[in-house]
Amino acid sequence: MATVMCVWELGGNLGHLSHFRLPIEVALAAGHRVVLAARELHNAKLVLGDWPITYLQAPFKQRRASSSPPVFLSYTHLLAHQCCTSASDLGVYLQAWRSLFALVQPDVVLFEHSPTALIAAHGLGFKKVLIGTGFTAPVPEQAPTTPFLLFPTTPSTPEVLASLLHDDAALLTTINTALQALGAPSMDGLHTIFTQADDILAMTLPQLDHFGAKPDVRYLGVEAPHPYAAPIWPNGDGPRVFGYLNAFTCVERLLQDLQDAGVCALLFVRNLPPALKARYSGPRMRFIDHPVNLAEVACQAAWVVHCGNHSTAATFAAAGVPQLMVPLHQEQLFLALRLVSTGAGAVVFQDQSAYAAAIQAVHNNPQIREQARVLQGEIPAYRDEAVRDYVSQALGVDDAPRH
Repeated sequence: MATVMCVWELGGNLGHLSHFRLPIEVALAAGHRVVLAARELHNAKLVLGDWPITYLQAPFKQRRASSSPPVFLSYTHLLAHQCCTSASDLGVYLQAWRSLFALVQPDVVLFEHSPTALIAAHGLGFKKVLIGTGFTAPVPEQAPTTPFLLFPTTPSTPEVLASLLHDDAALLTTINTALQALGAPSMDGLHTIFTQADDILAMTLPQLDHFGAKPDVRYLGVEAPHPYAAPIWPNGDGPRVFGYLNAFTCVERLLQDLQDAGVCALLFVRNLPPALKARYSGPRMRFIDHPVNLAEVACQAAWVVHCGNHSTAATFAAAGVPQLMVPLHQEQLFLALRLVSTGAGAVVFQDQSAYAAAIQAVHNNPQIREQARVLQGEIPAYRDEAVRDYVSQALGVDDAPRH
C-alpha cells in the first residue's frame, strides 16, 4: 500500500477540494492510503463523502501584510502577500509543512494551490504532482529575463518589467534564506516552485488557462457538474437566464437591469440581503439558496451570468451557452478575459453604474451566440476512462515504495 497525500493551501471555495475527487477515487480503488491536508475542513465531506481519508489541517498564513498592493502585477506579488512576507515568517510554515510530510511519509503528493507546501517540498524525494486550473497549477517560463508569471492585465513597459524583476529577486532571496535555515537546498529561480513537479493534472481547458494555453500541457478537461436537483424556473415568460453569483457592490443595479430586460431569471446569489431578495422576487425572477443541476440549466438557459468561477465557466463553455461575467477578484478576471477573447461572452465589473447594455449584448448579439457554439465545437467531450488512466499514471504509485 502506497500513501497518496493531497494538499490545499490557498483559495476559498470547494472547487479546490473537488479537483481531488477523481485522484482520491483512483487511489482508493487501487488500495492506497489517502491523506488530505486541507485549508478548510468543514465542508470536506460535502465534496468527498465518507471515503476512508485521513484528514489534517493544512498550515497557511493567517495574518497578511496590510501594506501590500491592492492589485497584484504578477504571481510574485501574490506569493509575497499571501505566503512570504519575511524569511523568518516563511520558515515557520516551511517547518510546519515538512513536519507534516515527515508524519505522513507520502509516496506522492498532489499540490492544489499550495505554493508554500511546494517550497517546503523542494529537495524531498517523494513524487510531486500539480493539480488544478491554469492559475492554481501554473506552468511558468524559465527565462531569467522574464518576470515570474506576469499577470495578463499587467502593462509590459520597460519600467514595470524592471520593477518586477527586482521584486522577483527579493522574493527568491526570502525563499532561499528560509530554505537554507532548514538545511534545504536553494532554488535557482522562482519557476522552480512549480517546475520541480514530476507531472501536472490540468483540470481545465486550454481556452480557459488563465495564463494562455501551453502546447506541452495535456489538458484533462472538466468533469460533468454534480447532478443536483433540477432547476425550477419562474412561471413568467421571457428568455431564461441563470445566475450563479456572490453579492457584490452594485448587485442591485444588475437585478434591476435584468428585471427591466424582461428575462425569466433563476438566481443563486450568495450573501444577498433578504430585503433585496424580497424586492426583486416575482413572476419573472426567482431566487434559490441551493445548487441545481447545471447540465440541465445549460440545456434550458438562453445565457448565464456568473462571477467567473472556473467550473461554472467550463460547464457552460462546453454546452455552447453565452456567458456574462462579473469577476470579483483577479483570478476570475483573468478567466473572464480568456473567455471573452473567444467571443463567447462578455465581462462587466462589480462597481458599474448600469448593466443594461451588456445584458442586451449577450442576449441579442448573434455573434456571441455563434462564437459560443464555435467554442463548444472546439471542446472535446470529457472522457472519464482516459482521464482516469492518465491520473493513475501520474500518481505512479504502482512502483512506489510501500510502507
